[in-house]
Amino acid sequence: YQEMFGDPWERTQPVEPLLHPDVALPELQLPFQPGERWGFTGGPHASWSSGTPAGAIDFSPVTGQAACSVSRAWSTASAGGVIARSDNGVVILDLDGDGYEQTGWVLMYMHIAAEDRISAGTVVAVDDRIGHPSCERGRSTGTHVHIARKYNGEWLPAGGPWPLTMTGWEVVPGERLYQGYLVNGEKTVSANPGGPSS
Repeated sequence: YQEMFGDPWERTQPVEPLLHPDVALPELQLPFQPGERWGFTGGPHASWSSGTPAGAIDFSPVTGQAACSVSRAWSTASAGGVIARSDNGVVILDLDGDGYEQTGWVLMYMHIAAEDRISAGTVVAVDDRIGHPSCERGRSTGTHVHIARKYNGEWLPAGGPWPLTMTGWEVVPGERLYQGYLVNGEKTVSANPGGPSS
């Protein structure tokens, strides 16, 4: 490796530490319009695949539609930025606006239906429509949106050292994957993987 690429530890010096203590957290909003009925259906679990941090959470719209149908509800931008990628059920929102998902803060929305899905290159503001939650891409037992975040290309856990917070609701991991809570002051919402009926 060193003959081909040089000393890997020396090459990291200009960018280490990757997660510097003074990194500014972006202010994020919940991925749906205020006043709409959505359920918190998945506490922290794998961001992308096995081995990635428990950094993803799930939200499901409460519409009364059949499981795994394309929802009539819309998932919305949790922050302003540019859509760096939009294909195969995945939408990548680049918060620093440079169009690269390897730099700065990035949000990934997964299970976004092809129908009406936002296009790559689109500049968005908070609450702009991203697309309809569905079961597209990956394993899914019901219509929902799976959200995870990266910083400089690295998946981050939802709990810490920079907790995922959306509209003042901080994600707190549970004892097991998919369990957990949203906490906002004295209010607590528990993840309900079975999905809410109301």
